[in-house]
Amino acid sequence: MVLSGGGALGAYQAGAYAALERSGVRPNWIAGTAVGAVNAAIIAGNLPHERTQRLRQFWRAVSGYAAVRRVQRPARLWATLARRLPFGGRGRRIGSCYQEPVVSAAALRTLISQLVDFDRINSGSIRVVLGAINLATGAETFFDNDRHVLGVDHVVASTPFSGLPPVEIGRQLFAGSAISVSVLDDARPADTLCLAIDGYDPAPGGQGGFSRSARDITAMRRSHDLRRMIALLGERLPPAARSDVDICRCLAEASNATMTILHLVHEGNAADLSAKMADFSSVALTRRWKAGEDDVATSLAHPRWLAPPSRLSGVVVHEVRGGVAAP
Repeated sequence: MVLSGGGALGAYQAGAYAALERSGVRPNWIAGTAVGAVNAAIIAGNLPHERTQRLRQFWRAVSGYAAVRRVQRPARLWATLARRLPFGGRGRRIGSCYQEPVVSAAALRTLISQLVDFDRINSGSIRVVLGAINLATGAETFFDNDRHVLGVDHVVASTPFSGLPPVEIGRQLFAGSAISVSVLDDARPADTLCLAIDGYDPAPGGQGGFSRSARDITAMRRSHDLRRMIALLGERLPPAARSDVDICRCLAEASNATMTILHLVHEGNAADLSAKMADFSSVALTRRWKAGEDDVATSLAHPRWLAPPSRLSGVVVHEVRGGVAAP
């Protein structure tokens, strides 16, 4: 399962997981960034029967923080006016009061620590990869429980909510989301069912925007289809040819593994996206949670989607976008 960012749109991911859990579908490999990293940590850091409850606790708590902030915002605005207007141009900074995170960094850390068992995450029972951007190099960095001991810092390194400060890990500063289905190229070479759950992803091409998920899925399809065809060719070679050194090197790239990707997208419309990502009201979060549940139900109602790809295909993709199954 691959979980992207999106602020308040992350409630869609939580609802999608809740529906999967009810259906007995449990990931053994999960990658996340930004708010997706928080959802991933809660899922991997709890027993299966506790995960949905913990996800609800998190989103209810965040909605509660948002409600308190809405009540306090007018008072903060007047305080900012009184403090800054006498100094001329500094009044332009008033807008910064609206850039405060929905929950403070300290409160978010405390909440995650209460809801996530990091000993369970680091036991390796579920492979966990969390992505962030190294601010010094601009490079995408992946924190993997197969190679690192993960903690709260790694969960919040990709700034789950706008306005949060960068996080220092190993004397390097990290902030910003950095993960997509491309991380699956490092997955074990076996038949794989991947759920890529995006709170927001623009429809690629035409009047749509730039879709990293679509781009990376296309690249994976080319790579996996090629490996699949190499394996098919290898089966037709006589034993004498397969012993050739150069042919052996080619056949080393072959794979009979297949990957089925269910790409679930809650929001593909960029209009008012900032407002949607910042809307942590109980009504909005409940609506997104329900949308995630419904889209998983739509997916699991199509057994054909879960059938293995044909022998010539290494990757098959099915998409539900905005509640509608793509043709």
